[in-house]
Amino acid sequence: MKFTSLREHLQAAKAQSDGAALFPCYVVYGDDAWLRQTAVGMFRGLLDPDYDSFNFTRVSVADGADVIVDTLNTYPVFDELRVVVVPDVSDKLSDADKETFAAYVAHPNPAAVFVVVCEEGAEKSLGFKAEKVDCNKLDEDSVAQMVSTMLAQTPARRMGGAALHELYTRTRGDMSRVVCEIAKLKAYCDDEITREAVCEMTTPDLDVQIFELSEAVSGKRAEKSLTVLDSFFKDGVRPMTVLNLLYGHYRKMLHVELQKGMPDNELAALLGVKTGALYHLRRVSGSYSQVRLKKCVDYIHELQFSVLTGKRNETSALHEAVLTLLNI
Repeated sequence: MKFTSLREHLQAAKAQSDGAALFPCYVVYGDDAWLRQTAVGMFRGLLDPDYDSFNFTRVSVADGADVIVDTLNTYPVFDELRVVVVPDVSDKLSDADKETFAAYVAHPNPAAVFVVVCEEGAEKSLGFKAEKVDCNKLDEDSVAQMVSTMLAQTPARRMGGAALHELYTRTRGDMSRVVCEIAKLKAYCDDEITREAVCEMTTPDLDVQIFELSEAVSGKRAEKSLTVLDSFFKDGVRPMTVLNLLYGHYRKMLHVELQKGMPDNELAALLGVKTGALYHLRRVSGSYSQVRLKKCVDYIHELQFSVLTGKRNETSALHEAVLTLLNI
C-alpha cells in the first residue's frame, strides 16, 4: 500500500470496522526518510499511550532474528498489542534470519505487529510474506494534500497552487524539507504564502538548479544561465561542487543519448536516477547531438583536473565553464 493509505488502514483495523484487520508483518521501504519515520510513528499510535513505552520496541537486525522473534512473542503489558520495529534491514539479511522470520510470519503472535524498515530495494529479497508500505517520494498532488493539513494547523495559513508547485519543485518533494520549509514560511508570512515568498525563502535543491542550468545552456539562453549561476554563489555553494555536479549531469545526458533505445526503467537503474529525473534528462539531452555532449563532458573533465592540480581558481573556472558550454 502507499504511505498515504496507511493511516486510514491502521485506524480501520484498530476500530475493526468493515472487517479490517492488521497484518502480522509490514515492510516499510522507500527513499523518503521522513515518510518512513512517520509510518513507524503511526504503528506506535496503535498502542495505549500510557503503556507504549513497554509495548513499543526497536530491535536492531544485528541482535539476531531469534531475539527479534522472542520479543514479538512476548505478551504485551496492560494492552492488547505489541509493536516491534526492526529499523535497519538491508539486502544483506542472512538466509538464516530470513528463514527465522518466515517461520514466525507463518505462525505469528496475534498480539504483535512486526514492522521491518529497510533500504530501498531490500524489500524485494526478504523472502517472507509481508504487507509492503511504499514510502518513496510522493507525487505533487499527494504532497499538496499533506501541505494542506500542515497549513490548517495553528498558525493557519493559505497557499495557492502556484506557491505549492514552486515549493514542490524547489524541494523535489522531499518531505523532510517540505515540513521545514512550511514551518519557516508560516513564520515569514502573515496570511497567504505566495509564490514570491517561496522563491525568496526556499533554496532550490542543487540537482534542480543543475537541471535548470543545463536546460538554459542547451537552449543557449545566456541570461538565464548566468542567473542560475549567480544563485549558486548567493547560496554559498562551492564552485567545485557545482563543477562536479555539472560533470556528472552531462555524463548522464551523454549516456541517455547513447542508449536511446533502452527502456526507461532499465536506463534509470543504470544511471542511479528515478524515472522522473530520467524524463528531464531525456528532454534536455535531446537538444544536443552526441558529439556536442562528448565535447561538453571532455571539457568539464579537463577543467576539473586543472582546478584539482592547482592550475586554475575554482570560481573563475566555473564562470568559464558556463560561458564555454553556451558556445559549444
